[in-house]
Amino acid sequence: IKGVQSKVFYGQLTYQPKACYACGHVFDDQIIKHGFKTSLIKMPSISGFHTYLKLRKQRYFCKHCHSTFTLKTSVVAKNCCISNNTKVSIALNAKDKISEKDIAMKHNVSHATVSRVIDSFYSYYQPNVHYLPKHLCFDEFKSVKSAAGAMSFIFCDSETGEIVDIVEDRRLHVLKEYFLRYSKKARDAVKTIVIDMYSPYISLIHEVFPKAEIVLDKFHILQLFSRALNKTRINVMNRDKKNYNKLKKYWKLLLKDQTKLDYKNYTYHRCFKKHMCEVEILHYLIDLDSELKASYELYQYVQHCIKTKDFEL
Repeated sequence: IKGVQSKVFYGQLTYQPKACYACGHVFDDQIIKHGFKTSLIKMPSISGFHTYLKLRKQRYFCKHCHSTFTLKTSVVAKNCCISNNTKVSIALNAKDKISEKDIAMKHNVSHATVSRVIDSFYSYYQPNVHYLPKHLCFDEFKSVKSAAGAMSFIFCDSETGEIVDIVEDRRLHVLKEYFLRYSKKARDAVKTIVIDMYSPYISLIHEVFPKAEIVLDKFHILQLFSRALNKTRINVMNRDKKNYNKLKKYWKLLLKDQTKLDYKNYTYHRCFKKHMCEVEILHYLIDLDSELKASYELYQYVQHCIKTKDFEL
C-alpha cells in the first residue's frame, strides 16, 4: 500500500439497525439493504508492519425519507479512516519525550493528525469563579519560552497544597484582570495569602483581596537577612585588605547555624597559618568590624526565631 509492505485484515460489518439514521423511523420492510461501502481503516502497527482493516460496511436505503445510511461501528468514528485504538495509542505516545513527527511516522498518519488527536484529548480547565480557598499561596515559575511574560504565575491552597490555577503572565495588570473574574464574595472569603517580597503581589492583594492578610514566607525573610549580611561582609572585605582573603574564603561560615559550628576539631588553615576550629575562625571574622558583628547576631537571631517558630520574637 503506497509502496510499503503492510498487513491487511478483511472484515464485514452487517447487522439490523433499530431505526433509520436520517428520519428515525423504526426498522421495517421499507428499510432495505443497499449494498456495501468499503473503507480502508488505519490500525495500530503489528510486528512492525503498517496495519489496515479493509472493512465492508452494510448500507441501507430508507423508502420513508428516500435517504441512504451506512452502519456504525465502535472500531472507527463516522467519516473517519483512522481507528479509535490508533488515536488512543497516539495519545499514550504523546506522554513520552518524543516529537509529533516521530509519533506520526510510527502510526502511519500525518503530523497534522497527531496534533489534532492530542488536542482532542486535552480538556481545558475552567476554574470555579464563585469559590476560592481561605488560605492561598502565590508564586512564579519559569514555564515555557512562548509565555507572554518572563515568568508564569501559580497559586494554590496553602492548607492542602492543591494547585488552583496557573496564569501565563505574572505582571500586575494581567493578574488584576484575571482575579476580577472571581466574584466579590469569593475574593472576600480569602483570609491569608502567602507571598515572597515581589511588590506587585502586595499591590494586587490590597486592591483585589481587601480582607486578606499578607504573610511573607519564612524562606524569603531569611534570604533577605542573609543577603544583607553578605553585603556587609563584602563592604568590610573591600576596606580591610589584610583580611580580604579570610573574609572571602570563609563566607559560608558566617551563614552557618551557630548551633552547628564545630568547636572540637582543629584543622590547619593556610590563611591563618595555624590549626583552628570553626568557632575560633568565626569569632576572629566578626570581631573585625562592629557592623559585621551586629549583622551576624541579627541574622542568627532571626534564624533562631524561625527555627523555634516563635512568631512574637
